[in-house]
Amino acid sequence: TEPPVLKQKKVRLNAATIKIREKLIQNQSELFGIIRSNQAIERDATEAVFSNEIDLASNLEGREMMFQLTSRDRNELKMVEEAIYKIDTGTYGICEACSKPISPKRLRILPLSALCIDCKESMEQS
Repeated sequence: TEPPVLKQKKVRLNAATIKIREKLIQNQSELFGIIRSNQAIERDATEAVFSNEIDLASNLEGREMMFQLTSRDRNELKMVEEAIYKIDTGTYGICEACSKPISPKRLRILPLSALCIDCKESMEQS
């Protein structure tokens, strides 16, 4: 017998959430582009021939900075993907700490927010 097929529930989105989702999708595409570009630069850098130690040192420093940028971009991409998943599953805008709704104003300003303002503030104070 075939395994049961899970049906994904239809999530009704309000206009503000649709707008946030569209922005997140655009942000996701931009981050993919940045990461691909950084990977291409990294590949080119490893293939370069160095004329002296100064060039080598300069290149290594640049590669280290590129790695850090890529790491930050990958982290942001993960957060964007999590927010899109939450929107698609109907769990977006719910505080991960207290399960209360995150204010729409906070979500408009910080669409990747996983905590309501009260939980965020108490976390920062501790």
